[in-house]
Amino acid sequence: MKIVEVHMPQMGQSAAEGTIVKWHKQVGDTVKVDEVVVEVESDKVNFEVESPCAGRLTHCLAAGTTVPVGEAIATIETSATEQLSPAPLTPPQSATAGAVPNPDRAHMGQPQDQELVSTAAMPAGLEGNASDAMHDWLSPGVMRLALLNKVTIEELGEIKGSGRSGRVTRDDVLKYIGRRSDAAPSPGRAQSRVSDTDTVVPMTTMRKTIADHMTQSIRTSAHVTMVHAVDMTHMVALRERIKDAFLKRHGVRMSYTTVFTYVTSRVLPEFPAINASVVGTNIVLRRDVHIGCAVALPDESLVVPVVKDANRKSFTEISLDLARLIDLARQKALSPSDVNGGTFTISNFGAFGSVIGTPLINQPQVAILGMGAIYKAPVVVEDKICVRDMTYLSFSFDHRVIDGAMGGRFLKRLQESVEALKEEDLDVAQLT
Repeated sequence: MKIVEVHMPQMGQSAAEGTIVKWHKQVGDTVKVDEVVVEVESDKVNFEVESPCAGRLTHCLAAGTTVPVGEAIATIETSATEQLSPAPLTPPQSATAGAVPNPDRAHMGQPQDQELVSTAAMPAGLEGNASDAMHDWLSPGVMRLALLNKVTIEELGEIKGSGRSGRVTRDDVLKYIGRRSDAAPSPGRAQSRVSDTDTVVPMTTMRKTIADHMTQSIRTSAHVTMVHAVDMTHMVALRERIKDAFLKRHGVRMSYTTVFTYVTSRVLPEFPAINASVVGTNIVLRRDVHIGCAVALPDESLVVPVVKDANRKSFTEISLDLARLIDLARQKALSPSDVNGGTFTISNFGAFGSVIGTPLINQPQVAILGMGAIYKAPVVVEDKICVRDMTYLSFSFDHRVIDGAMGGRFLKRLQESVEALKEEDLDVAQLT
């Protein structure tokens, strides 16, 4: 007999840890090779972990436990003759193809998502300057959490890590922050209290990571937002004319998000600095156009599935792909490859009635497009006041890479493209 470990999988390029959501098998149960044993979640997706072998589940961590990527979450007892699964519990190669490694971590010679380790577990030669060494070993998630809560390197060194080899995890830092707040509230500031009528709802893993990610975006990019008004009268009339036939033929709705995804995918190649990302002091111009579309989930969280190679897809193909991704997102059934690799993001906050917004950039991208609600407004057209269907496009961009002139030209090009769209451009003329 031998013991085989089940590990926390890598669920996306930037995911450093995952949380155990639900066990499908209990200790003592028999499992088959490739049978789903546990459901885990990261900041982006829920993921079903399959058994790497047939045997008996002998140990598993409790649901709700947050574990660094690559660490064991369960063990399975199996005989030498039992079949082993050849497939690793990691995303397919396509999920991370073309990804640019983090230059700040490349020198460490360890996996990208390694958590902070104790001084005793550090490589030889680092013990002389423990503070510098620990700083080098901090994962992005732990570093952001420490910075946001003003936890010093010295304090981190005093935290007893609960991870393997004495690693300090996010949970360790959160517990330390809680103990520190209880013991020593800030001078001149009353300690917060929860009244008997208030309800305390712990943040989910996804919500905590969204908070970290958005704060990181503000700290990283020099945000600028421009707004253009777009006349949607022609587009609204076109959609009203063919939406029923489009739904009947293809089984999906003809949405305005699809329209802007289609148009943006055609305009982006003209502006390579906008379809880009920043790595250190380098600007990486992305060859492919992979457009992420923000999707609000029933639990008030957010996920951004990605339409891959959008500029090579027809309007109908984008419609079908986007409908599939949105459906998977709302079922929490997205795979890591569905949310990785985005080069540009679109957020349709107009779906909730908002007219203008200032979306935050989805790192490591350098720009994001916001779609406002379509509404009727009086507009002067050829010296006459007319009632038109209008919308505002909000374009937030990283001023480190994109100047106002380029941002204005990009928005103007989008505006002109949408206002000039014809049925034959969308390949829907046959429906009329």
